[in-house]
Amino acid sequence: MKIENRLRDYQDKIRDEGWRIKWIPWQESGRPEYVYNTPLTKFTGLGGAALFVGAVTLMVVSKTAGWPMLAAAIAGLAIIISGRFYAAFKKQYKWVCINAICIDREIMKSASVSEGNTKYVWEYRVICKFTLNGKEYKVTPEASHMMSFNSADAAMEYLNKRIKPDCKCRLWIDPANPLHAVFDKKQRI
Repeated sequence: MKIENRLRDYQDKIRDEGWRIKWIPWQESGRPEYVYNTPLTKFTGLGGAALFVGAVTLMVVSKTAGWPMLAAAIAGLAIIISGRFYAAFKKQYKWVCINAICIDREIMKSASVSEGNTKYVWEYRVICKFTLNGKEYKVTPEASHMMSFNSADAAMEYLNKRIKPDCKCRLWIDPANPLHAVFDKKQRI
């Protein structure tokens, strides 16, 4: 348990680094955060990865990139991606769309470094409140998209389109755990 607590503390520290708005966790306190999986998505992830790595390894070792091996590598990637689409659907299929009030928003610039090049991207974080079954909740919903924005203006434009002037916005929430919310629309992957 001590290792789990330290891992969760580290996850929370990394998630909040540089943000004025602090993340409101939805997962059980003291337990590490996890990526949602089902037995099928574990199989598609491992099976797809094995197919991809095996095909690429055979192409490199045999020094021939025949169509069957290339097709197997592509099929491995397709299996992995389709498994993640299924996981997103399975995780959120009972979720409900609710109207919420955005009480705060923040846009933060962060650096993304790859191959020695630094690229800057902008991300957002919002705090919303809503009432469900007579109880009021305050949440920091997850983003519904995977991509960051290439400018602060693009991030602000995205939020302004989705948060009305009266601060109303749309969230998708897990009725079994209303602290688990996604901003604007369900996640696809």
